[in-house]
Amino acid sequence: MQVELAQLQYMLPRLTRMWTHLEKFRGGIGMRGPGETQLETDRRLINHRIRVLRERLADVQQNRETQRQARSGRFQASLVGYTNAGKSSILRGLAGGEIFVEDRLFATLDPLTREVELGDHQSVLLTDTVGFIRKLPHHLVASFRATLEEVKDADLLLHVIDASHPAWEEHRQVVDQVLAEMGATEQPVLHVFNKIDRLGHDDLIALQERMRERLPNSIFVSAASEDGLEPLRRALLAKVREQRPIAVVTLPPSDGRLLAELYRDGEVLDRREEEDGSLVLRARLDEATAGRLRRGGAEIRAAN
Repeated sequence: MQVELAQLQYMLPRLTRMWTHLEKFRGGIGMRGPGETQLETDRRLINHRIRVLRERLADVQQNRETQRQARSGRFQASLVGYTNAGKSSILRGLAGGEIFVEDRLFATLDPLTREVELGDHQSVLLTDTVGFIRKLPHHLVASFRATLEEVKDADLLLHVIDASHPAWEEHRQVVDQVLAEMGATEQPVLHVFNKIDRLGHDDLIALQERMRERLPNSIFVSAASEDGLEPLRRALLAKVREQRPIAVVTLPPSDGRLLAELYRDGEVLDRREEEDGSLVLRARLDEATAGRLRRGGAEIRAAN
């Protein structure tokens, strides 16, 4: 729907030039020629189709908003990057399963979210998004906005860069520009240099040394090898631990509501019951969940 909407919006102001071959036919007095009649018909049909697509996309946007609310409380990361940078391959390598991967423009049009196990009882929701291209038309950016909204709700952006492409620096700037146009500049960014298996040893070492100064928050991976994504998995695990530290939560006796909220929005590691009936739990919590629990009467302190 998003691609069709972009095509129709591109086509609408260009309809006049599409029917110039009918201009030689003229109608009689008070009559219109077939070219003008066909032009008006096409314009009416295209405008109707645009309205239908916009209404359907509004429904899709509302459904996705409901899905995002259901995922609140979970650590979410989004894969962004230039087209063909290897985002879908990274998602498939981390999450497994059947994920469409193909070397062509816009192979991924619909955001796909999978749960990725990181070890140490930790996981992350990882979303693959549409790839960007240079000089992306503004109407196309607007059409993809429903897809790219997943980016604005992410706790972490994984900016995937094809390290083997000779123009990767230009591609990185294009992605940064589109993210800025969307207003997605507040989230932390981890630069993921992919396809390092295509680089020679000396080229890889030189790239790593350059990025140590220019983009210190960078990792180097290869989705083509079995262990090539382990640096990314470790980096994600560190980010999850950083944003959700372990806390000791003491709940009043028989407070089932707070206990249910803790299990729903936090990650309980262990629990015990005190002599007075209160519960003491060790759990990973983000700041928002910890604040709600405190307001409900829970006592929270940092774990030793």
